[in-house]
Formats: sequence, C-alpha cells, structure tokens
Amino acid sequence: MNENNYVLPALTLYIHIPFCQQKCPYCDFRSEVLQPWPEEEYVLAVQKELFWRRQQLAEDRRPLQAIFFGGGTPSLLAPRYIEALLSCVYSLWPVAEGCEITLEANPESAGLEKMRAWRQLGITRLSLGIQALDEQRLTWLQRPHNVATARQAIAHAQQVAFPAVSIDLIYATPEQTVAAWQRELDEAMGWGLQHLSCYTLTVEKGTPLYRGLQQALWAPVGEEREEQLFVQTRAQLAAGGWPGYEISNYAREGMRCRHNCNYWAYGDYLGVGTAAHGKWSRVDGGRERTQNPPTVAGYLAAMAGDPVQEAAHPFWQTQLLTAEEVGQEIILLGLRYSEGVNRALYRQVTGLDLLHRQSVPLSHWREAGWIAWDTERVYLTEAGLLRADALISRLC
Repeated sequence: MNENNYVLPALTLYIHIPFCQQKCPYCDFRSEVLQPWPEEEYVLAVQKELFWRRQQLAEDRRPLQAIFFGGGTPSLLAPRYIEALLSCVYSLWPVAEGCEITLEANPESAGLEKMRAWRQLGITRLSLGIQALDEQRLTWLQRPHNVATARQAIAHAQQVAFPAVSIDLIYATPEQTVAAWQRELDEAMGWGLQHLSCYTLTVEKGTPLYRGLQQALWAPVGEEREEQLFVQTRAQLAAGGWPGYEISNYAREGMRCRHNCNYWAYGDYLGVGTAAHGKWSRVDGGRERTQNPPTVAGYLAAMAGDPVQEAAHPFWQTQLLTAEEVGQEIILLGLRYSEGVNRALYRQVTGLDLLHRQSVPLSHWREAGWIAWDTERVYLTEAGLLRADALISRLC
C-alpha cells in the first residue's frame, strides 16, 4: 500500500515465443514462420529485456503469481531455452509459492521426451493447441497435425502428470453440426482434462480465411447455428464438471488459468518478447500500457542496444491510460469473465458508479434477462453471453 492507499493488483508475466511451423489461415496473432528459428539470439534478447524491465521496476517487489509462455508455438523451442528463460526470471523477480507456469504447445512439436523435460523444469500447466478432434475439421483448419497425433499428445501429457492439462478447440466451422460437436466435446471430457478453451471461429481481416470468405470460397455456419453450438458447449461442459468461467474458457474447480484470470480481473501483467504488450499500475494510481516491436527482426534490432542506456530510454512504447480508457477496459474484460465487472474498481478509477453512469441500457438489459448485478459486481447472464460483443460495444 502506498501513500494514496492504493493497493497494487496481482502481477503475472507473459513471455511471447513468436515462431511457428506454419501460419494457420484463421490466425492473426503475432507469429512468424522462420527457417531456421533464431532460438539462441531470440532467447538472449528476451533475457536482456527482462533485465531492462527489472531495472525500470526495481522498486516493485510484487511476486509473480503466474508465468505464461505463449505464442506462436513455444513448444518449438528446445527445452534448454525454456530453462534459460525461467532461470533468468527467477534471478530477477520474486516468485510466489505455487506459481503457475503455463507453456503452450502444438501436438506435432510436443513429444514425450520434451514433455518430461518441461515438467522437470517446473512447468505446471500444459496448454495443447488441438483445435479439433475431427479429421475433416482439422484439414479445413489446415492444422499441421491429425487426430491421432492430437490424442497421442494428450496421452503423453497425462503420462508425464502435469498438474493441469488444457486443450484448445475451435468450433463453428463450415457445415459443423451440433451432434458432431457434441461428440468432440464428449471425447475431450473423456480425457479427464483440467481445463478446456473452446473458441468460436473468428474471421479476422487480413487472414487467408478472411480473403477466402470475400471470394466466396467457403461459407460460415450462420448466426443461428453458431448460437446453438455456443449453448451446447456451455451446457454440456457445465454438466460434465467444467463450468464456464469466461466466455470461451471452462475448468474443473480450482483449475482456472491464473494468468488469464489476472488479465480479465484487470490485474497487472508484464509482457516480454516480440509484439508482447503489458499493463502496469503505478503507485500514484495511474495505469500504463506497454507495446513491444511487432516483428522478430524489429525486436532483435531493438535489443541490440546498450543495457544501461536503454534502461533509461526503453525501446518499448508506453501509453499512459486515461481514467476513461481504464474504465472501458475494465468493462470489456470484466463482462467476459464470470466474476463480472468489479464495481468498486470501476468507481475507484472513474469516480462514478457503473450503474449510475449506464443506468438506461443496464436497466433495459436486466429487464430483458441479459445482465444482473449485486453490491460488488455487474455480470452477464447466460442469455447475455450470447450477445456479449454487442452489449460490451454499447458500453465501451
């Protein structure tokens, strides 16, 4: 606590690994297909950035509650480089007892020996990019693995006994039926996983998928079918013991992803690596956002400078957020999250109560059964989640 009685939120760390074996047609994440991957050069650059960040934030002694290796495809890195990054983090930051350490992996680059090495290095949560448990859908999504490889990766992860195993699935692909999706969910549940992320297919501008849609090379399932699939997902997983805690995420009790929960609750997170962004709370109550160079080449070039000089004049872009911007972000993230918008936090930032500021739409939506609130939070109902994007955009 500081002189303004402002308590800093929890802190997590995100490390971006931007390399991919291939670019999937639906993906607009910051990743690059490079041969060979500049593993050693990139890891050294991230270590240098971690050092610079620690210098900038030397007075902040909050322990890391979670560490998340995301991508891209972190499983493409040799285990010794994961070890080097973790060792660097441990030498610079205090780490909370029981810190959750997540590594994202693709089935084709996550063999049994790699998994054993990751577990020995302290990885506690493995997130597998399966995307489909149906051969035809995997082919349409142009994933570099088949169903057999996906199943083998899940089996290996359980053999290694990670404390938590999660898989990603994408649904609402062309011609997908509710019955077929139900079978995929049944199989996923049958593995006894701790966590599932189920995303509707999103067509992002600039992707091959978007260009194909513009050229009428494929047709989406339609809004009605997409809603049916969404409702089926939430009902089936909740009944099986994986209630939804965010619009696309489902977990066994106590197995929510800590890094992502901190993000949705508007905690602080440090982002390092190519294109990584972060959000930081200052002791004066202000919040700032950081953004790294968007390409591997640009990032490596930026990291070639002198550590002492660059610590005083950082290469990353920093934006001091206004109270209005912070309030909008709290709404944007909170209404996707089962915990909802924290009314006290919103009031602390904006000086206004959300219910008073947005009384007209919120009252209308409560009558319609889309939103609810109590003394602590404002949250979407199951019916409201179907309209989440529209409702959130109205408030933001």
